[in-house]
Amino acid sequence: SSGQGDLGDLWMLRCDSAATGTASWELVAPSSEHTLIARAAATLSPVSLSDSAHPVGLLLFGGHDDVSYLSNVWLFDARTAAWTMLLRHSAQAAVASVRPDARGGHSAITHNSSSEVVIFGGLAVDNFLNDVHSLSVRTRQWTRH
Repeated sequence: SSGQGDLGDLWMLRCDSAATGTASWELVAPSSEHTLIARAAATLSPVSLSDSAHPVGLLLFGGHDDVSYLSNVWLFDARTAAWTMLLRHSAQAAVASVRPDARGGHSAITHNSSSEVVIFGGLAVDNFLNDVHSLSVRTRQWTRH
């Protein structure tokens, strides 16, 4: 352990040449005014930001900071290096809602040509979760399955 605690940085692996197999890591300096809080146990999923099926964005969901579990959703646009908050965190439990409870340590995959992210399980406060939710990047709407 480096003793630095949770970090809030973003690194990109640049594949410099497929022929030579060289690659290098690059620290991404966000161009937006938004600063993300450092977090652990979140997921980062590739998503499409337009009608193209090619992912050009990253969707960040959940995790925990030094105080609590999080349920906010951030979108990183790789073309502009800008973060945008899609959905705010709520400390209230998501009872009778399709919005998932705040959590960390969950699993996430991209689905439907990179326009939807599906999350499963994780840990919230004092219990393990066994639920499935999906988020449409285009409509910003959660669905519980």
